[in-house]
Amino acid sequence: YCLRSFDYVYVSFSGGKDSGVLLEITAVEAAKQGKRFGIFHMDYEAQYNLTTEYVQQTLDRYRSVADIYHICVPFKVTTCTSMFQSYWRPWQDDMRELWVRPIPDAAMTSDQFPFYKSNQWDYDFQREFGEWLCEIKGRVCCLVGIRAEESLNRWRTAYSEKENRKHHDDKQWTTVQGKCVNAYPIIDWLLQDVWIANARNNWKYNHLYDLMHLAGVPIHKMRVASPFLSEGQETLRLYQVIEPDTWGKLIGRVNGVNFAGLY
Repeated sequence: YCLRSFDYVYVSFSGGKDSGVLLEITAVEAAKQGKRFGIFHMDYEAQYNLTTEYVQQTLDRYRSVADIYHICVPFKVTTCTSMFQSYWRPWQDDMRELWVRPIPDAAMTSDQFPFYKSNQWDYDFQREFGEWLCEIKGRVCCLVGIRAEESLNRWRTAYSEKENRKHHDDKQWTTVQGKCVNAYPIIDWLLQDVWIANARNNWKYNHLYDLMHLAGVPIHKMRVASPFLSEGQETLRLYQVIEPDTWGKLIGRVNGVNFAGLY
């Protein structure tokens, strides 16, 4: 429906299991309809190496059939680890010597986006990106891989009549923000559905989940969110086990990481 109804469709791809499955579905459907689509990846710099590898391999795999928007911008990002600062900035230029890893070669930086402002939060950038793309492409739809089962907030994102306007009355899995339409095609999927889809279709996925399984993390607790967000805080300590070298860099990157990992 989205590929037929809009001039341009792009997938918001984080490197996690849900957005990964949605990307694979979109690629299959776009190939059937003979359409080119976009892949939007906001790179938060500090993450597992396995996530970085999976994201890079996936972007390279689809580069011939999709437009790649690999975003490396120093927007403000909430941090829950520090008692002294409420946000941090990935790819902050004056902290280059403390970066967790080098900036990717094909990354898009702040000077390529006329709407970027230094006081911009990551979610503001995400919204403004959709508006900017509408000016270039026409009627645009952003596909977002969230599932209502994950949390009440995610259910509310798609279904709350009070907060959201729908693209059409019968399309309960869509919301309208400004010119850009957000769609949530897997909003009603369960966690089992994600892994069954990967297995049956032999789709690529982030093998960080395999290591989390070996480390004893319950399947419903596995997260690949930015480690400084409240959603990723519970798994912060896993960096010490899974990627100790990355853990060492995280400690020097944002205030309070070691304290949060301990307590």
